[in-house]
Amino acid sequence: MSKFTFVCEEESMPFSDSVTSKRTVEFNAESLDQILGEFEHFLRGCGFYVNGTLDFISEDEPEWHTEEFETPQFDFSNIPQNNWPFGEVTK
Repeated sequence: MSKFTFVCEEESMPFSDSVTSKRTVEFNAESLDQILGEFEHFLRGCGFYVNGTLDFISEDEPEWHTEEFETPQFDFSNIPQNNWPFGEVTK
């Protein structure tokens, strides 16, 4: 069984009344699932929100996010060339 320690230290901003805080989580774990679960709780305790679950991904597996987060391609051919979107300027 291995012992793990996660530490989050927040320093107060200069010229503010906030206090410096420190969060420490110590635990023993036998599996990666236990470690990930504790780390997720630690992140939430430090103010982070994990949307989903943490997991290990094998380097042999294809990347799961490449199609979902591709850079969108925009068509700018409809933009007027005179940089005025409201038609002709009348005097």
